[in-house]
Amino acid sequence: MQTQKPTRSTSASLELADSILVQQALAGDQDAFETLVHRYETALFQMIYHYVGEYHEAWDVLQQVLLQLYLSLASLHLQAEIRPWLFTVAHHCCVNNLRRRHPMYFSELEPRDNALDETTALAALPDTSPQPEELAEHREFQQCVYRAIEEIPIQYRPVVWHRCVGNLHFPEIGQVLNIPTSTVKNRFYRARPLLRAALGAQLDMTTAKV
Repeated sequence: MQTQKPTRSTSASLELADSILVQQALAGDQDAFETLVHRYETALFQMIYHYVGEYHEAWDVLQQVLLQLYLSLASLHLQAEIRPWLFTVAHHCCVNNLRRRHPMYFSELEPRDNALDETTALAALPDTSPQPEELAEHREFQQCVYRAIEEIPIQYRPVVWHRCVGNLHFPEIGQVLNIPTSTVKNRFYRARPLLRAALGAQLDMTTAKV
């Protein structure tokens, strides 16, 4: 199932709750479904690409997730927000993808039993209409964050990624990874000083190149 970003969406439709858009999509409103896709596809793709590490495979996995969304609309119409469900499906699709590619190594995505606060670095970025140079700085900072996440121990990466990039709350991350919220918080707070140090190093390297 191939999807494209909607070429036009009214501000009213963008402000509608997920549940309303799902109901409209079930009634045959294709624009409502496209609005749902537009709302979540960027964050989903970033998460998927982080896991699978290959652009075209990440795009294929994203299409699987969006197809699952389309096929599951009837069961989602009562949910106020579909974001946790979408990220759970995306996580499972990534695990299945890595199972096929690397049957001996996919376990790095599975929860382990072995935790930045609720306001994240990415969430603090401006959400207005930036100038081109501001967009470049934004993208550069995002890349620093992504590289910093790769530097922290692997058992912390899924939690940090879902919080800093996916912008999920702790209970939602627990739902996606199938671990208790207390474990999510523990991993997140343990990762905080490591992420801060890694991000500082990335920003220093970026500044040195200027």
